[in-house]
Amino acid sequence: MAEGTTLVLLHGLGANRHVWDGVAKLWKGDVYAPDIRGHGEAPWSAPYSFGAMAADVAEVLNRDCSGVHYAVVGHSMGGAVGLALASGWFGAPPAGAATVGVKLRWSDEELSRIPDLAARPPREFPDRAGAVEWFMKLAGLHGVLAGDDARIAATIEAGVTGPLHHDAERRVADGREPARTDPPEPPEPPEPPEPPEPLDQSSLPPAWRTAQDPATIEVGPPDMAGLLAAAKCPVSMAIGERDPLVAADHHGDLAAAAAANPLAAGVTAPHVFGGLGHNAMVEDPHAVADWLTKLPGFADAR
Repeated sequence: MAEGTTLVLLHGLGANRHVWDGVAKLWKGDVYAPDIRGHGEAPWSAPYSFGAMAADVAEVLNRDCSGVHYAVVGHSMGGAVGLALASGWFGAPPAGAATVGVKLRWSDEELSRIPDLAARPPREFPDRAGAVEWFMKLAGLHGVLAGDDARIAATIEAGVTGPLHHDAERRVADGREPARTDPPEPPEPPEPPEPPEPLDQSSLPPAWRTAQDPATIEVGPPDMAGLLAAAKCPVSMAIGERDPLVAADHHGDLAAAAAANPLAAGVTAPHVFGGLGHNAMVEDPHAVADWLTKLPGFADAR
């Protein structure tokens, strides 16, 4: 691996920083892998946009890594955040930017569902197993790896939270929308009612949920043409051969952007990780780490 390279690792929608643990362990250099706002241990803080997410990352880089050359690789949503950093709009651009599994084509139906999905409350489950299964679906890991796979133990641990002590605004009721538990309206005077008995929290079933704000989905599809046109460092893209969200031929849609910016010239022919799916860095971190060391801006950043 390249000595001295500071590597910034950005996760995708529904996941957390630990999806990059395998690659981070292989990298011979400093690594910064944050939880992006609305995920993991990061605060739930709207607005959820690629610019706001990039600004969060840049704030730490500008404060703690000022003057240090770095390279950034992002998975899915994180890839677009990395490309926003590559624009230089948020500080010094990285020496190189790479993406893995960025979805390029969105149907009208997918776009129309975003506002409704973003407005929903967090889904809650009576046990950890239910929350884990839901988290793996949101993170694109369900059906790819088993829930007890050691490669994602830390990812799952950070991906679910609970049990919760319910309050008046969040109460599980047979899997339906959260029900109110407010005390009833007081009767008419003159006799004030007796104060209601406090809710016995111990009598309520534990509630588990994923550590993701559902509103993060409002980030929507990235403006890839604009991001690639603005890139001020070499851009490399990759996909998993079995990724259900993006295929190599989809990258032909980026031809105009690639032609407009020589630094993005290669994005129409992404590197393909054979036999891997959407979360290639989780399935085979060695393959992804080896690819990164060969990229411009990654192997020679110091």
